[in-house]
Amino acid sequence: MAEWLAHSNQKLYQARLLIEKQEHAEQSDDDLVLSAALQESVLFQLVLAYQSYLHEIAELAQYRDAISSLQQLIESVPVATGEMTELRQLESDKFSWLSQLLTAFEYCAQKENRPAAPQQNAGMIQLYDQTSQSLPLRDWFQALTDIIDLQRNNRQES
Repeated sequence: MAEWLAHSNQKLYQARLLIEKQEHAEQSDDDLVLSAALQESVLFQLVLAYQSYLHEIAELAQYRDAISSLQQLIESVPVATGEMTELRQLESDKFSWLSQLLTAFEYCAQKENRPAAPQQNAGMIQLYDQTSQSLPLRDWFQALTDIIDLQRNNRQES
């Protein structure tokens, strides 16, 4: 579990660094495309941190195979832990930060949300306008960090 814990922490650290860069790029209005790229990078790091944390939980439940989602983990273990149940509630609540984070990540993977060619600057700006300014990246980072810390602390106290 120590390996997954370190990996989760590394991804959270990388997300924090990217958030700082993205906020700086957004404030300076130097490069909207760079800001959008940094935003996507933050989303990827946050989702990778979440998936790594799911592996931490999996190992606690004595499950050692690779997983890519909470649903896959829950289906693979005999009994869902309290951590899994709490995360499942957040994933299923369309208004929760976790559901919104995962939805934003899925949006990034959809090719129809991408400009058709790099020279279409209007498409790039449209993508930026639709995502970058409206996503609470720092809030999602803090919420993910908080729930991971809380669940880890609860395990230590038990």
